[in-house]
Amino acid sequence: MAWTSLEGKHFLDSSLVLPPNGHHHAPSSSDAHRSSALVDLMAFIADRRNATTARCAMRSGLELQVTLCVDAPPPRVSYFCVWCPGERPTELATEPCIVAAEADLVVFAAVRGNARDILNLDKTDVFIYQAAGAPSIRRLGDLEPHFSAVYNIGLLRHSVAHPGGGDGEHGHYFIVTLHPGYTSSWEYVLYVFDSKTGSWSDRTVSLGPEHRHSQFNCSPSKVVVLGNGGLMAFVDLWRGIIVVDVLDRGVPPRFILLPRALRSRRILRMDASIVRDVVVVDGRVKFKNHQQQQQQPDVINGGATSNVASRLRKVSMWSRMATWEEDDDWRRDHIFSVPDIIVDEDYASHLELLRPELQIDDATGRPTLRGLHITRPAISLNDDDKVYFMAKVDPWDKRGWVIAVDMRSKKLEDVGIFRAERVIGVDLSYAFCRISKYFSTSTGKSTAGHLKRQGQFCTEYPHNRQAGRTDDGTSMDVEDIDDNMDED
Repeated sequence: MAWTSLEGKHFLDSSLVLPPNGHHHAPSSSDAHRSSALVDLMAFIADRRNATTARCAMRSGLELQVTLCVDAPPPRVSYFCVWCPGERPTELATEPCIVAAEADLVVFAAVRGNARDILNLDKTDVFIYQAAGAPSIRRLGDLEPHFSAVYNIGLLRHSVAHPGGGDGEHGHYFIVTLHPGYTSSWEYVLYVFDSKTGSWSDRTVSLGPEHRHSQFNCSPSKVVVLGNGGLMAFVDLWRGIIVVDVLDRGVPPRFILLPRALRSRRILRMDASIVRDVVVVDGRVKFKNHQQQQQQPDVINGGATSNVASRLRKVSMWSRMATWEEDDDWRRDHIFSVPDIIVDEDYASHLELLRPELQIDDATGRPTLRGLHITRPAISLNDDDKVYFMAKVDPWDKRGWVIAVDMRSKKLEDVGIFRAERVIGVDLSYAFCRISKYFSTSTGKSTAGHLKRQGQFCTEYPHNRQAGRTDDGTSMDVEDIDDNMDED
């Protein structure tokens, strides 16, 4: 059923309207196992069904139907749909949101009730969607104390932690969360859920003595799988990376500082993913940073709030081995100024979508990206040095684009339309995942079987979108970091 509005609903009208098929070509046989997709993290409310569709009940008994539509080639944004068979979708307090994904697994959260229940864990259900075999959904049960908040969630496949573990283990996985300890800033509590036993375990993770001082501070908000053996990285995009052996095989936890050039005594109090991203590709940790040009504060609803989507000055890409060898260090692979990105009309695909908003360089007569607000980097999960950005004329516009930039050639490669009606400013909106690899784009049929290590994203739970609301993440206050912060 196609709805245009629902009385008593708690989500946006735009969440009832599915994205159009778009401007990109239809999937061909060569796209049948596309390796990754950019996925909108907020569900659309629609009765859409295909071979990816699976169902599960919330704790209240309300049945949820989930369908993935992940066949769009980046920079086009894929999406997923949620529906309540037999019930009006007004039973949902807000749009369900993806909070983590790894290989053929997706974790999403849903809340039944009304707007005041959105941040209430007692009203929140967390589910894991699995594509291996026939698509299925499992509710994780009670969230406390394993989820003090619905973010900082990691997923680890048994086939990654135990290579060669046998054909019968392809459906076995672990869910991990890391929370601050109760006594010291260098202590954390690690919770691990084993899908085979259906039980949680927990233990204290303490960093080494060199980090045990009052100035130490690390608040991870993203999780990535590092490689074989169960090593995972809990990443604070402002400060550094906590490496943890989540299966407790005797590898001590370690804290890795970000590259020295990216460390500062003054850290912006905003969502770091506006300007930074981190992934693991082919055994290397890739870290993306944007240096911003500060602007005068905007005035919104009579109050001053700094414009975090200020025009970017420089973009840099750093990497190091995911094995964290002692003799290895961060390496700067690419750096360039955003105004220097080459916009070649004979090279960039679908440039016509963005051309009316491009400024022309007086000296060269070529179009440039100057004047656009470019934020939200998403590093490609392929070894191709591509990075995808959100582009807007104004950060509060309800229309936007996703642009693909080749870091090697510094060229704009492709442009995709992004519907930004459901996004506040440059709030969290989409992320890369590899679940598209496990479905045929022509049929949606699951192709999951022997699962190898894939890319992962993990994100903070998106804020509820309401008209007139401003995003707390737009504050440009700063936090002082002591000079004797840990060194490598």
